[in-house]
Amino acid sequence: MRLLSLRMPLRFLRGNYGRLSLTVIALACGVAQVAANDLVSRAALQAFVDVIDTVAGRASLQISSGDGGLFADDVATSVAAVPGVEFVVPVVSATAFATGASGELLAVQGMDVTDDKAVGVYELSEEAGWTFDDPKLLLPDAIVVTRAFADARGHALGDTVDLDTPRGTHRFAIRGMLEPHGVARLYQGNLIVMDLHGAQRAFGSLGFINRVDVVAERSADAGRVAEAISAVLPPGLRVEAPTQRKADLNKAMRAFGVLLSALDIVGLGAAFLIAFNGLSTVFEGRAWQLGILRAIGVRMRVVWRELVKESLLLGVAGVVLGIPSGLGLARVLLPEVTKSAALNAKLATPNATLAVHGSSLVLAAGLGFLAAVLAAALPAWRAARGEVVETLRDRGVERAGQSASAHWLMRAAVGAGIAGAIVLQLKLDSVAWGVVATGLLIVGTALAGRPLVDMVSGPLLRGWTWMAGPAGRFAAMHLSRNPRRTSLTVSMLGVGLGCVLWLWTVAQSFEQSVIDVTTQAMRSDLVVSSVHIESGFLETPVDELLMTELHDIAGVVSVTGNRVVDWHYAGGPIAIDAFDPVYFTDVTFGQWPLFGARIPGVWEAVARGEAAVVTNNFVAKLGAKVGEALTLDTPAGPLALLVGGVSADFTSPRGSIIMSRDLYKRYWNDARVTRTFVRTAPGTDIATVRATIAGAMGRRYGLRILSSAELIDYFASQVRLAFAGVYILAGLVLFVAVVGISDTLAAGVIERTREIGAIRVVGVQRRYVHRMVLIEGMVLGVLGLVLAGAAGIALGTLWVAATFPYLFGWVLSLHLPYGHAIRLAVVTLVAALAAGHLPARRAAGLEPAVALRYE
Repeated sequence: MRLLSLRMPLRFLRGNYGRLSLTVIALACGVAQVAANDLVSRAALQAFVDVIDTVAGRASLQISSGDGGLFADDVATSVAAVPGVEFVVPVVSATAFATGASGELLAVQGMDVTDDKAVGVYELSEEAGWTFDDPKLLLPDAIVVTRAFADARGHALGDTVDLDTPRGTHRFAIRGMLEPHGVARLYQGNLIVMDLHGAQRAFGSLGFINRVDVVAERSADAGRVAEAISAVLPPGLRVEAPTQRKADLNKAMRAFGVLLSALDIVGLGAAFLIAFNGLSTVFEGRAWQLGILRAIGVRMRVVWRELVKESLLLGVAGVVLGIPSGLGLARVLLPEVTKSAALNAKLATPNATLAVHGSSLVLAAGLGFLAAVLAAALPAWRAARGEVVETLRDRGVERAGQSASAHWLMRAAVGAGIAGAIVLQLKLDSVAWGVVATGLLIVGTALAGRPLVDMVSGPLLRGWTWMAGPAGRFAAMHLSRNPRRTSLTVSMLGVGLGCVLWLWTVAQSFEQSVIDVTTQAMRSDLVVSSVHIESGFLETPVDELLMTELHDIAGVVSVTGNRVVDWHYAGGPIAIDAFDPVYFTDVTFGQWPLFGARIPGVWEAVARGEAAVVTNNFVAKLGAKVGEALTLDTPAGPLALLVGGVSADFTSPRGSIIMSRDLYKRYWNDARVTRTFVRTAPGTDIATVRATIAGAMGRRYGLRILSSAELIDYFASQVRLAFAGVYILAGLVLFVAVVGISDTLAAGVIERTREIGAIRVVGVQRRYVHRMVLIEGMVLGVLGLVLAGAAGIALGTLWVAATFPYLFGWVLSLHLPYGHAIRLAVVTLVAALAAGHLPARRAAGLEPAVALRYE
C-alpha cells in the first residue's frame, strides 16, 4: 500500500456511498458557510470603502462637524491659507428623495460649479459629460443629474423634476447630464450636482456649509497638514483623512466579522460531529475486515493511514459541493449583511458586488479538509489499534473508547477554561476572550452529550416502554446499546440547535430592550417625521417650520421636536438626542428611564440646558459619572454640561447624550427636526387629526405619520432586519442538525439489518418496526433539545451580558425567546420524524430472508 495510492480507500468507499452521503453534505455545508461569510465580509466592506473613495475624489483631507452639521463657509478661506494646502472645496453634502412610490435616495453635491479645480477633484471632466457653458447652472433650481438617472425616468435636458427636501417638495430643472465617471458612479448614479449657493438655499442655510474637501500639495505630508489645519479650525470641527474613515469603518465591520466567525465555528463544529459520528459507525462496521488485514501482516499505522485517506476523499467531495454552494449562499447573504452593517453604522446602504477571492475559497477548503481529517483521526486509530483476535470476536459491537475518568478530566478542563475566559473578558474588556469562551462553551456542549445520555438511559428505557410499548423499548435499548453514536448525535443537535437559540436570545434581547426603552420614552399620540430614511434607520430631518404648521391643526394641543445627530466626543462617534424643553417637563410625551444615581430635579435641569443625561453604554465606554461635567466641542465653541443621570438609548453603539434642543440649535446652527411628537386634546379623534396632517402637509413635506406604538414597531422591525442575515445562517445550522439525525438513523437501520430481519421472522409487524425507528428519532430530538436549551441559555447570557456590549457597544437586558424556543422544539421534532421516515420505511420494508443474509 503505497503512500499516495488511493486504491484501498476507493475500494472501501465503493460500498458506502449512500451511508456517507450525509457526511459529505454536512462537510459541504460547513465549507459553504465559511466561504460565504468571508466573501460577504469582504464585499460589504469594499462597498462602503468605494463610497468613501468616490465621495472624497482627489481630496486628501476632509473637514466636517459630525453628521452633516453646518458651519460658516469662511472656514474654507482660513484653511486655504494653511501651508501645504493646494486648494480647498467648500461643499454642501445632502440627500434628496425622488417623489412618488420609489422614494429613491439621491446624494446631493453642492459646490462652486465655476471652479475648474473643484470640479476636477471629483473627476467631473468632459469625458464624464461635464461642460460649464450654461449660465443657468447658477440658478437656485438648476441641477445636473447622471445619465442613468435621466434614462431610467425618461428625462431630457430642460425637464423639471420634483424632489423631497428638508424644506418640503421642490421643483428643479435639469441643466446637465453626467456619464458614469468619478463621483457620478455614486449610489448607482443616484447623484445630483448643483451650485453651492443653490444647495445652501435648498438644503442648508446661506453662508453655511457642512464639509470642506482639502487637496494637499504633492510634496506636503498629509499628517502635518492636518495638524496645521486643526490649529486654525473653530471648536467642534475636525479634520481627517479618508483613510481614517476607512479604518473606522473597518473596525465597525470587524464586529460583524467576529459574529460570523463564531457562526463558522458552530457550523464547522456541527459538520465535524456528523463526520465523526458517520466515520465511527462505518469504521466500526468494517472492524472485522480491518482485523483480517491486521491478521495477514498489515501494520497498524498503514491501516490508520488508509482510513484517513478515505476521509480526505470525503473532504474533497465536501469541498467540491461546498464551494459553489458557498458562492450561492454569499449572494443571498450579501444584501442582508450590508443592510445590517449600514443600520449599525447609520450609513446609506451601498450597492455591494460579490467578488470571488481565492484566499476565501482556500480558507474554506482548508478548514473543510481539516474537519474531515480530524473527524477521522480518532475513529481510524480506534479501529486500527484493536487486537486481531478481539476484533474478529467482537464483530458488530461498539468498541470501547477512552476511559470515563479521561472524559471527565477533559470536561473539567473545558469548564475551567470557560470560567477563566469569562473572567478575563470581564476584567480586560476583551472581545477576544469572549470569543474564546464561546468556542469553549460549544466544546463543552459537545462533551456534555455523553453524560446526558448516560443519565437518562434507565428512565429512558422505562419511560418509552410505558408510552410506546415494545417498539419504544426496542428503540430505547438500541440507543442505550450504542451510547457513543447516540451521544454524538445529541451533542451535534445540542451544538446546532443551541446556536439557533443563542442567536435568537441575542436578537430577542436587543428587540425587547429597544421596545422597553422607547415605550417609556415616546408616548405621544402621533409621531411625525419624513417618510425617507437618510442613513441607517434615521429619518431625514425636516425644517422646524413643520412644527408651527402642526400646532395650527385643530385638536393639537402640544408639539415638541426631536433632533438626532451623530457627533464626535473623546476621539470617537456618539449620538446627540435633543428634545424641546417641553418634552422634559411634560411627562405625557414620555420620559427616558433613569438607572442609578441622578442629580435633584434632573429633567428640569436638562430642560434649562444646564445638564444632560447620558446612556449606559456611554458610561461603559467613556467612564462618565453622574454629577461630573463633560465638555463638547461644538461649531459655536465648547459646551460644558453636567451629567444629570444615566438612561438607555440605541441610537449609537458608543453612547448618546440626551439634551435640550434649544441648546442644540444655539450651538450647532441647526433648526431641523428628525421627529415631531404631537399630543392631542382629550376626546379628540386621533385618526381625524392624522388624516388632516396628511392632507395639509403630508405630500408637501413627504411625511410619515405614526402612532407611538407604530413607531416602536418600526424600531423593532429594524432590529429584525439587522439580524436577517444571521437568521439565514441559523437556518443553515438547523439544516445541518436535521442531516445529523438522518445520518444516525440511517446508519442504525443499516447496522441492524440482520437484527430487524430476526424480529420480523418472529412475527413483529412492519408498522411496529416503522414506529421503532421513528421513536428513535423522537428520542434523539428530545435529548438534543434539552442540551440545546442549556447551551442556548448559557451562550445567550454570555453574549447579552458581556460579549455583545464589548463587540457592538449596545447594553442589553436579557430576554429569553420563549416563543421562538417553542417553535424550534416543534420544528425539531417534526424534522426528527421526517428524518426518520425514509430509514423507517427501509427497515419496515426489509424482507426477513434477505435481511438475515445481510453482511
